Order: sequence, then structure tokens, then C-alpha cells
Amino acid sequence: MKLLKKSFFVILTFALVGCSKGKANTDDYVNIQDKFVNMQSYSCNAEVTFYSNKGENTYTINQQAKNDGRYFIETTSPENVKGNIIVFDGNILWQYNPNLDSKVSVGDKEKMARKEICLFTFLENHLKSKDIALETANIDKNIYSVLEAKIPGGNKYFDTEKLWINNETKQPEKLVIYDIDGKERVLATYDNFIYNPKIEDSKFNIENVANPQKN
Repeated sequence: MKLLKKSFFVILTFALVGCSKGKANTDDYVNIQDKFVNMQSYSCNAEVTFYSNKGENTYTINQQAKNDGRYFIETTSPENVKGNIIVFDGNILWQYNPNLDSKVSVGDKEKMARKEICLFTFLENHLKSKDIALETANIDKNIYSVLEAKIPGGNKYFDTEKLWINNETKQPEKLVIYDIDGKERVLATYDNFIYNPKIEDSKFNIENVANPQKN
């Protein structure tokens, strides 16, 4: 984690040196940097829309994650998938369906789609990107810092991504993933974002998730 902190500081320093007047506020970037490099965990609600040639599907979720890569996602709508849970325990991605009381490991395609809406994945991608883009945007009288990253792996549907962070609250509010043609493939909007909540390790154990009465 110390290496990530140092890398993020160096990247932002070089980026700010190259910013033209009116494009970025140094203090905002420094404060955002401080928030992100010290983020050990987070929790939030989110609305996530997946776009494909067949249409779009929107879900509302609760998400909890730690900076070691583990995450927990519970779907709260639509009704037909309410209560479904995705857990990445650090090695295997699991899906639990409470209606069927079944747990299964999830394939690589699903793993990538779920992993990319985790903000620790974005941060990792951002740090590894060769061409770092930092800019500001004015939306509904709010000012946002917009961070961009290249998604590794060569998947044409998951090529680049952008994260909008509110300069006043320092909270991430929107993540967009683009395909190789620049089309939106995933849109995630975050709400009730909490930095560094205490998350028990049991949250990322599929056996505990599937058998909560044993906890």
C-alpha cells in the first residue's frame, strides 16, 4: 500500500505540473489524493446499468470492499434478483442466490464486469495507466475531478473508464466504463459513500454469507 501511495503522489504531481490554467485546482487534487491513498475500505449504495447490443439492465446494490481486493455486493432491486449476493474472497468470485439457497463460483466474464465497478480496481488501473488524464467538470453547479484509466486485459467491451469525484465532498459519485469504440458499457452512480468503515473479514466468506444463522 505504501508503494501505491507513493505512485499516486508522483502521478498527480506530474499531472498537475502539466495542467493549464483553469483546468484543475491543485488543492482539490491533493485532498482527493489524500482521501484515496488512505482509503482502506469503503461502503456505498449504487445504481449500476450494464449496456449491451441486446439492451440494458439496471440494478441497485449495496457494496463493501477492502483495499486487498475483496468485495461484497448485494442486489436490492429489481425484485427478481433481490437478495442475490456476489462475494470475492480474494481468490474466487462467488454468487449466492437465497431463493435457491445455492452458491456457485462465477466465470471470468462475470468476474470482470463485477470487479470493474469496485473502486479499488479503478485506483489500481489508474495508477498503472501510461496516459493519465486529470480534468475538472462542472455539472449542476458542482465541480468534479475526473480521473481516467486504461483497463488492462485487451477486452474490447472494457477498454477505458472514468471516475467523477465531487471536489467539495471528496466522494466518488459516478463511474463510466467504455468499450474500445468509446461507447458506454457500464454506468455506476454511487450514494451514501463511506470512507474506511469497519468491515469484518467474515463478510467475504461465502460460507458465512450462505449460512448467516451460524454467525
